[in-house]
Amino acid sequence: MSVQFGKCNFDGKPVDPECLGDVRRVLAPYGPDGEGHICKDNFAALYRAFHTTKESRREAQPFVSLSGSVIVWDGRLDNREELIGKLAGRLSHDSTDLEIVDAALERWGTNAFAALIGDWALSIWNPQEQSLVLAKDFVGTRHLYYSIEKDQVSWCTILDPLVLFAGRPFKIEEEYVAGWLAFFPAPHLTPYVGIQSVPPSSFVRLAMRTQLVSKYWDFDPAK
Repeated sequence: MSVQFGKCNFDGKPVDPECLGDVRRVLAPYGPDGEGHICKDNFAALYRAFHTTKESRREAQPFVSLSGSVIVWDGRLDNREELIGKLAGRLSHDSTDLEIVDAALERWGTNAFAALIGDWALSIWNPQEQSLVLAKDFVGTRHLYYSIEKDQVSWCTILDPLVLFAGRPFKIEEEYVAGWLAFFPAPHLTPYVGIQSVPPSSFVRLAMRTQLVSKYWDFDPAK
């Protein structure tokens, strides 16, 4: 699977481009099919591709939408035809998964997450609102971790960069370990205190001193 890393400073301070160089060496083995990155003002994102579909070979990420949002998509859509039919007008059967996701977000906003069937992890930076959304698929097949330090947030689909380049040691999260030993670790925790995981079927909206976790789907036994 592809991998992504990002960092933003909600206080407006520019992100040091050199931070991507350190992370690049860690992510390179996970994404052998090319790289894309962006570093502008108080936001930076790095994407390493591992193509698993023919359409993914035509994707260029990070992707800047018509509204100016920066989207990084790591995943695979299993209901492409259904979404193309619902979003008729700007899509074709050759559209990439990323183009379909972008069209869904433009039309439905965060309500689009419930319509994206497949394995995926997604980050969306809105420079106008200075907000970040991190989202994961129903089951949580793909990981998406994030760490908040004062007015700065870093996120990644693997833990390594968040631990190695934090500039500080981490304590072990005992609640996670206890859950792992019982085969049911809490989905929002990781082995490290201070690093959290986006839960399955959920998205996290982050802004200046704001963190909101929302569930976009839940199992309905009546159906």
